[in-house]
Amino acid sequence: MQKRLKKETGKISKIQPVRTCIVCRRQFVKEKLQRYVWNFDTENVVLDSRQNMAGRGAYCCMDEKCEQMFLTGRQRWKRAFRLN
Repeated sequence: MQKRLKKETGKISKIQPVRTCIVCRRQFVKEKLQRYVWNFDTENVVLDSRQNMAGRGAYCCMDEKCEQMFLTGRQRWKRAFRLN
C-alpha cells in the first residue's frame, strides 16, 4: 500500500505520493526527491529527471551529502536496484 501525504493548498487538499531517501531514510513528497535508475548498457546509475524511465528507481533527497554518498556507494546500488 502506498503512503500518501496531504498537502493543504488554500481550500483544496491534494494527496501526493511519499518516497524515502535511500541514504538518510527520511520521507519526502515524491517531487522533492531525485530519482535514479540503473542503466544496463553502461552499467551505471542515471538521473531520471522526468521520473518516468522504465525500471526500478531509487530516490535520493537533494542534500549534497546524501547525493554524494549515494553516487559513490556501490553497495547501495546493489540493494536499491536488486543487482547480483
